[in-house]
Amino acid sequence: MSKIHVMPVELSNRIAAGEVIERPASVVKELVENSLDAGATQITVAIERAGLHLISVSDNGCGMDGEDALLALEPHGTSKLLSDEGINHISTLGFRGEAIPSIAAVAKVTIRTRTADEAEGVEVLVEGGKRIHCHPCGGAVGTTIEVRELFFNTPARKKFLKSNPTEEHHIEETLMNLALGNTGAGFTLLIDRKKVFSCVPDATPELRVREFFGRNFAANLKKVEYVEGDCRIHGLVAAPGFTRPGRREQRIYLNGRPVESLPVWRGIRDGYGTLENESGRFPPALLFIELPPEEFDINVHPAKREVRFKSEYFITRAVGTAVRQALHENAEQNAETLSPEPAVPKSISIEQILQAAQVAYQPRSSVQMELQELAAPAVKTIPAEEEVCPKEPPPAKETPEPQTPEVSTLTDRPAENSPVVRIRAAIPEEAVFAGAWPDRVLGIYDDTYILAAGGGALIVVDQHAAHERILFEEILDRLASGSSASQPLLIGQMLELPPAKAALLLRNRDVFAKLGFDFEDMGGRNVIVNAIPSNFNEHMAPVSQIVEEMLDELLENSRAQMPVNPEFAARAACKAAVKAHWVLSVEEATTLLQKLKACRQGTLCPHGRPTMITLSEKELERRFGRR
Repeated sequence: MSKIHVMPVELSNRIAAGEVIERPASVVKELVENSLDAGATQITVAIERAGLHLISVSDNGCGMDGEDALLALEPHGTSKLLSDEGINHISTLGFRGEAIPSIAAVAKVTIRTRTADEAEGVEVLVEGGKRIHCHPCGGAVGTTIEVRELFFNTPARKKFLKSNPTEEHHIEETLMNLALGNTGAGFTLLIDRKKVFSCVPDATPELRVREFFGRNFAANLKKVEYVEGDCRIHGLVAAPGFTRPGRREQRIYLNGRPVESLPVWRGIRDGYGTLENESGRFPPALLFIELPPEEFDINVHPAKREVRFKSEYFITRAVGTAVRQALHENAEQNAETLSPEPAVPKSISIEQILQAAQVAYQPRSSVQMELQELAAPAVKTIPAEEEVCPKEPPPAKETPEPQTPEVSTLTDRPAENSPVVRIRAAIPEEAVFAGAWPDRVLGIYDDTYILAAGGGALIVVDQHAAHERILFEEILDRLASGSSASQPLLIGQMLELPPAKAALLLRNRDVFAKLGFDFEDMGGRNVIVNAIPSNFNEHMAPVSQIVEEMLDELLENSRAQMPVNPEFAARAACKAAVKAHWVLSVEEATTLLQKLKACRQGTLCPHGRPTMITLSEKELERRFGRR
């Protein structure tokens, strides 16, 4: 008897569905792409219980007649690819005929559709790939597909889904990505019958960016327009200095299809050149690339996320040239529009506010800086005989160590439910910390690195990484003790956030309150910050920048659980640390090193980067050729 047999159709369909339908967001993506291919100008997506109970996609496209509605449920039933020649000229978002059959194999699907030529529509009900009924129905021209009880017959797939807020975030991100790339259609998203966003059709990319990310984000983007041969590149790129901690906001569209592409990412990096030299930071971009279909292959990934170009070098060079040209033209325009007349200040200092309110105050002397200090050279030194840090500091009082989570090392595997920390910089093997703690500050180089001596070695401390570690452990100590010391702001800071960030912040308001933040929902995407953690009072960046960078990091980690793990939120809150090129006095640098030495893990920042490197005396002698 033969050991090889043909799988039943139901089983093969479930296996195929696993390649296309990874999570509820995959269903939304496939159905919305079908709606766009049908010529829809208005698409409404309704979600209940993170898509596991209901996913409904309605459009005003061309619709289907009864015969086509049944054929659409057959494996590889499609109207978009009819011959071998067509595979090299794909111009639609969907083409393989896998989406609807794959969804129908793992859910209960109802299709209601009508064409403009028909007086009545048709309704088809399928459960687990089996047709239940097909009969006439009323309805407007277009198609509505309802997907209920997703993964009801594949419990293993359902078990590995994330929490409801996490899955809802993926759905929101998927639809927003499609809306940014298809501005000719209007999109509405409802989650549990509550409107999340709604955008009108026939919009410009600039308007969509402003709707989704706010005015401040849109104001920092510059137009791109470049044509070379059959390739056209247009869209928006960020002004130099406006960056994010990941590539999430580098959105690429190839003939209207959202894709991920290393050649394009390399082109964006090359376009900025030396303008962007901060490790682990990426400038946002919204780039539309138009190419003849025969110049690329989209059929290299089951979910059609990746693309393969016939000439990757050409794409990288073209994108780099487009970005470079856009930045250069905008720099020239800004130079021409500069006026010698004094401009109206964008912000008012706290001193002016207090004076106007007749509030008495006494500024701390260390905050006031002399003009001579501003003009000082990059390396600030102190006399050798003047030791700022005592060689033998008095022993600290022993206090019981709070029960806080340990920071995982580079080799630790994270627990299944713990957030993943993205390491953004490799630790140089030849310059890792060798055990000597700094006991004397020698100077500060480039207002970024504290040069110190200790244990017969030269120690270089990254002031940003060191301050991040100090803030992180202070926040964890407060979390362990149950105290959430806050510092109220004199004037609340209004923030206009993208929907995903606003939802993340408001859903985790209790977690942020434990850290010391106080947020107030003002409706829509507007939030007011009324208080910040008490240890954010020195050398702090603008509150809006801290909150946005904190939310960026939380969103960048796709495995972060909802509600957010307090430890991971504390790690993200360390964005309030002093930055590179922020001026610190020698006294402040000394205090920073003393606090760092008191940390439980002072050699690594919360994100895994080293806070200091050590150059031993032997290493210095070797490099200078003395031995």
